[in-house]
Parts: sequence; C-alpha cells; structure tokens
Amino acid sequence: MKKIVFSTLTIIAVLALLVSACGTPAPPPPEDTPAPPPPEATEAPEPTPLPEPVEGTPYKIGLAPAQTGPVAALGEPEATVGEIIQAQLDEAGGVTGPDGVVHEVEIIIGDTETNPDVAATVARRFIDEDEVVALVMGSCTPISLAIAEVAMEAEIPYVSMASSDLITTDPDTGGMRYWVFKSPQGNNHVAVWQVDRAESLGATSVCYMHEAGGYGGDCYNNSSGALTDAGFEDVFEGTFERTDTEFPQVVGIEAAGCDLVVIGAIPPGAAMAHVAIRTALPDIPILHGHGVCTTDFIDIGGAEIMEGAEMPCSAVIIAEDVPADDPQKEVFMEFKTAYEDYTGEPVSTFGGHGWDALYWVIEALATLEEGLTLQEQRQAVRDYIETGITDWPGTAAVFNITPDAHAGLDHTSFTWFKVEDGAFVPLPEEEW
Repeated sequence: MKKIVFSTLTIIAVLALLVSACGTPAPPPPEDTPAPPPPEATEAPEPTPLPEPVEGTPYKIGLAPAQTGPVAALGEPEATVGEIIQAQLDEAGGVTGPDGVVHEVEIIIGDTETNPDVAATVARRFIDEDEVVALVMGSCTPISLAIAEVAMEAEIPYVSMASSDLITTDPDTGGMRYWVFKSPQGNNHVAVWQVDRAESLGATSVCYMHEAGGYGGDCYNNSSGALTDAGFEDVFEGTFERTDTEFPQVVGIEAAGCDLVVIGAIPPGAAMAHVAIRTALPDIPILHGHGVCTTDFIDIGGAEIMEGAEMPCSAVIIAEDVPADDPQKEVFMEFKTAYEDYTGEPVSTFGGHGWDALYWVIEALATLEEGLTLQEQRQAVRDYIETGITDWPGTAAVFNITPDAHAGLDHTSFTWFKVEDGAFVPLPEEEW
C-alpha cells in the first residue's frame, strides 16, 4: 500500500515538473490598435508689428560756401558735399535721437558770393527765417570773419570752412569765440612745415609772394613770422590779385637774391605766380601753403612747369595709399569714394572741410532729445561740438576740440607733398 501511494505521489510530482518546464501557453497577440489621428494644424500667430517710429521736429542746417566769386574754386566742392550728405541723410531717414525719436535733417544750401555783406545777409536769413540749428559757412577768411560776428550776436553754433585762426579767436580776449569753430588746418600749421623745409634746404633768406586780402595776408603773417623767428631773413614781399596773369614782382625777387620763395595763395593766382617765378628762376625752390592741394593747381600751370612745387596737404588726396591701420583711412575712403562717384572728379580737400564740419553738426543733432526749444537745440549742438568731437577721425585730421581749441588739430595733421609727373606725391622728411 505504501508503495502504491509513493508511486502515485511520484507520478504527480513528475507531471508537475513537466508542466512547470513547459510553462503556460503564450497569450494571443494583442490586436493592432490604430494610431491616434495627428493634431489638427493651427496657423502660427501673427507677429506683433513693430511700432511706427516717432517723428520729431525737423532739423535744419544752413550751408553757404562761396559758390561764386573769387574763391568759387573752394566753395563749389563744399556745396557739392552738402548735396552728397543730404542724399545720405535722406536715405537713412534723418537722425534718431537718444529717445528713439526720428528727425528729418535738411541742409539748406546758399551762396556767400565771396562777399562779406552777402554772407552776413545769408547768415541772418538762415537764422531768422529758416530757423536753422547751426551754420556751416565761409570758404575764406574775410567772409568767415563777417559770419562769425553774426553768429556771436545771434548765439548760434557756426563752423567755418576757412583756415585762419582769426576766425575762432576773440580779438578782445585772445580766447576762443564761444559760438565759432572751424574745420581746416590753419596757416600757422603750414608755417611749422615751411620752417622745417627751409632749414633742410640750407636757405638763409626768403622772398614772399601772396595774394591780397585776408587769406594771403594770414599766409604771409604766419609764414614770415615763423621763418623770421627761426632766423631767416625776409628780403622781399610782393602781393597780387587772385586773378592776375602778369607778375612784375618777379623782377624784385630776382634782385633780392633770396634762397627760396614762399607763395601764399589759392588757384588760379597761386598757379600763375608759380609759373612766372619758375620761368624767370628755374632752379629756386618754391614752397606753397595748403590752399593749392587741388588738381586745378597743377592743371592751370601745366605738369611740366609745376614739377617740384612743394606744399603741405591732407593725405586724403592719396587715400588709397594710406596704410590700412591709419585712423583716418576709413573716412578718407568713404569721403573720396562718395565725392568721386557723385562728381566724376578727383577728391577735393576743400570739399573735405565741408564734410568734417557738416558731420560734426549732424553727430551733435543725434544727441538731442525731442522737445527742446530752438535756442536749446543750438546751445546743445555748440556744447557737443566743443566737448564731444574727441579722437574724431576726419578728412583733415583726427580732431580733438576743447574749450581752448575750436579747431582741434595741429601741424601733424599735414603730409608734405611735391608735384611729380603731374601728381601730388608724398615727400617724407627723411628724403629732404
């Protein structure tokens, strides 16, 4: 009986092991369930439109070079620059102030006619009728002096495009005229170079020829003063009109027996005087001021007879050759390209004086808040030019204007040039 029970238990155990080894049957595979439908496409929300720029009070600048008269050769390029910059302003939509308000800028272009009375009248019209914020006027010294008096009386910022330091200097105090600035180098800066060059030539005596009037007189006063202080003997002074074509003064130069001649004038007079002196004295060195840094000077006299003429100029006339790391390289190329593309003519240093002056004012306008009165705008522009034009690369110099220096440059802003093969070529001091 025990054996039967044991056997039965054994069979049950074996069956249990078999069932355990085989496992339970796999459940049937689940039926495929359909994928959920894709979400319905929804349109992207419309972008929030940018707010329209707020338009503020239009600004006006009064620009009046000498487009006619004896110094039209200087004023015409300056007026052309006004047209170029106006197109740039229009394309940019004006200037945007620190408050985000956009202001249209209009450059109103007039003509002083190289006449101080006309210049004063144009300045007053700009101030009283056109209500300009600033004046950029005057292509030569006498005209600029007349405008300076008007600007001081009206209390409006004025930037001259002429060179004499008399323009910015208060005749009573010797300090700066509060409302007056200028963008070109001065004839005092020219004189520094002329002294150095005269010394390198071994000269001891100098003959002067200069045009009559404010510019020529300023050239003579600065050059003769600096050269006399440096020990050179002033043995002859002759004057001529800018339009003269005959120069009997050359006889006096021959008789004086000087070692070099300094001419203080602009074309055409400067070129014609050079031709007369060079014809009579083919070997005497002739030095000029920066009023001849234009291709007209070479063209009037002709490349052959102008060969060897020397003068200090802004390096903008050789912009492509200026090293890439020069702080003025970018503005040189910008100005030169804009000017030559617009006119089809070689770049003008005189046009550069207008470029620098106008962009001082435009940069100042971009600092104004909306809501200022006209007189507050004028005051703020004046203050910005005096304190904000610092390490400012222009066509004439890297400017640093201060309360004591309303031009903000010195003689190092010049490069010394000579005429060679009908072109202006740098003449470094190491080659003197």
